Amino acid sequence: MCEARRGGDAMEAMSGSTASSSSPEVGTKSAHWGFTIGGRVYRVPRDFQHPGGRELMDRHDGTDIGYLFRGTAEEGRSTRSSHVHSGAARRLLEKFAVVPMQTERGTREQGEEDRGGPCTLDAAGAGRVQVVNGVAVDLDRPLVLQVGALLDSYQVWVHKPELGKPRFFQSEVLEQLSKTKWWVVPFVWLPVSLWLALVSYRRLRRDPGHGAEGHLLLTDSAAMASCYLFGVLFWSVVEYAVHRFMFHVSTSSYWPNTLHFLFHGCHHKFPMDDMRLVMPPAGALPIVLLVYIVERYLLGFGAIFAPITLAGTLTGYVCYDMLHYHCHFSEFVKAYAFLRWVRRSHMDHHYRDNTSGFGISSPAWDLVLGTQRKEGKGARGTACK
Repeated sequence: MCEARRGGDAMEAMSGSTASSSSPEVGTKSAHWGFTIGGRVYRVPRDFQHPGGRELMDRHDGTDIGYLFRGTAEEGRSTRSSHVHSGAARRLLEKFAVVPMQTERGTREQGEEDRGGPCTLDAAGAGRVQVVNGVAVDLDRPLVLQVGALLDSYQVWVHKPELGKPRFFQSEVLEQLSKTKWWVVPFVWLPVSLWLALVSYRRLRRDPGHGAEGHLLLTDSAAMASCYLFGVLFWSVVEYAVHRFMFHVSTSSYWPNTLHFLFHGCHHKFPMDDMRLVMPPAGALPIVLLVYIVERYLLGFGAIFAPITLAGTLTGYVCYDMLHYHCHFSEFVKAYAFLRWVRRSHMDHHYRDNTSGFGISSPAWDLVLGTQRKEGKGARGTACK
């Protein structure tokens, strides 16, 4: 789902509706984009959100895009500006075929990623009911209490991306609480950051070992600024650790699977669900409290400087979540080379290799710990892509 230039999967980010059954006029301006692969025709509605932007889709409208996909006869035509796409991209594109490609095992992915794991979708898996190793998951029913039953097949299933925005809970109250608009993150956490900075300021003024007659010394101001900056940089550690070791922990029993799906698995299964991309404040709160304990007691910032350090960390978190949202849903990132690289890396994490690219706001820890994105590699990890 990254940009098609060098690293993007042009069709991966499509979400929402099903293919039309009528034959399209490929290349004409209509309610759909039209594409072909060989003699196969695909109709993609023009109201799809796509990280590569409408310009990218318009550019390929009415053309044969087989050279963009692994495992097709035209693959060899790919160049640096038209990267070969993953099997997951072809599988999602098949949902928009005028006549869906069926086999005795259901709709198959194209290319070598077909052999990416032990996941088996029975014939029902081609539709809205997926049968994974004998366990049925109905995408049209509330999902949260279904996914745990997949047991050791869950990790394969959850990293196999799907289109759409599923329902989580039968209860309307719980369903709405599970959704969060992107602007909630800065709306909640930036005022909290400001309040934490004021807490440190007031504690420092009252401390007899600092300041003079209620005013901060230059060294005290420098100390507060340094703690805030440290907190911003410390976010990269938190982001990498939480994403790799908490959100990508391997689960294989009912309740761990269920909790994993709620916190992060849902985003990998339905990466274009914009209402479940950022974490609800209530879900983030336990992590925020844990980070505060680490900064105050383990890192030794103490009662005075720990609040402003956490303010910096929360600022880093807000920047991260805004960048994450733009990677999925905005054309803004196309304007800057670094942001295009961030998008490519993150989309590869979703569609090619879920065992790399854990850092979004910073690649530093991926580079240090050897989990950086590998250019040109096929699908890896637990997903049957």
